[in-house]
Amino acid sequence: MRNITTTASLAAALLLLAGCAAPAASGPAATADAGAPATPGLITNGTLTVGIVLPDAPYMIPDDDNVVQSGITKELLDAVAAKLGLNITFLSVAWEGGIAGVGAGRYDVFAGSLYDTLERQQVGTFVDFMQEQTTLVTTKDNAAKYTKHSDACGHTIATIRGTTDVTYAERLSQECLDAGLEALEVTEYPTQQDSELAMQSGRTDFGLQSVPAVKYEIANGANKATVDKPFEGGFYVGGLMNSDKKELIEAVLWAETELYEDGTMKKIFDKYGVTPVQPGVNLSDQ
Repeated sequence: MRNITTTASLAAALLLLAGCAAPAASGPAATADAGAPATPGLITNGTLTVGIVLPDAPYMIPDDDNVVQSGITKELLDAVAAKLGLNITFLSVAWEGGIAGVGAGRYDVFAGSLYDTLERQQVGTFVDFMQEQTTLVTTKDNAAKYTKHSDACGHTIATIRGTTDVTYAERLSQECLDAGLEALEVTEYPTQQDSELAMQSGRTDFGLQSVPAVKYEIANGANKATVDKPFEGGFYVGGLMNSDKKELIEAVLWAETELYEDGTMKKIFDKYGVTPVQPGVNLSDQ
């Protein structure tokens, strides 16, 4: 999802990949489209295996049994697999080993709301398909008194350890200091659920979330409100693959480009109120 983990910790995480849930596979693969490239290097012949971290709506939306049924990335990768004539399997994994799992051969793609960063490009190759921004959030009860970013100065903010949440929080804290205000108290939690609970229970005053995710949650009744405009800039979102598997990377890029150009990607993304970009490799420069 949003995190930036150091290269050293990524290497260590190869040994710590944890907690895989039962995979959810699609039905029989479709016949590959005419002109579709071959897909050598798949971990399981004929199947595109995708590592995901849940919860991750609206990118991966599971049912009550935690089996992914819909979502931006889920539906896009379903369409990619169909273009390439492959089955597809979604494998729920722990975030701590998610990125490293690509290099360890646990799955072919690690995907969801996964941000492309320069640091991550050191351990894999992204095929990006959209951009998104991060926004400051609080609870509905606090929405009236917290209306701008500077209102967070001197307050607590929940982040997910090792993620770009921490980066955004530290930047905002520095902006507070530069303005002569109190710094933020940045708290780091191991999972999204822990971070959410901290804000909802009042242990922290603020949190950070991607714009598509918080819009989806608010529309579905979440006790959340956005504060001010999203932060400037943003990140590309894509799927991460093993850089050594160049033919597989090229095949996924080919399929996503076809889906972008024929309008299929736009139809998928329109349902979630987001806009795709022309697919590309390692589009991020930050």
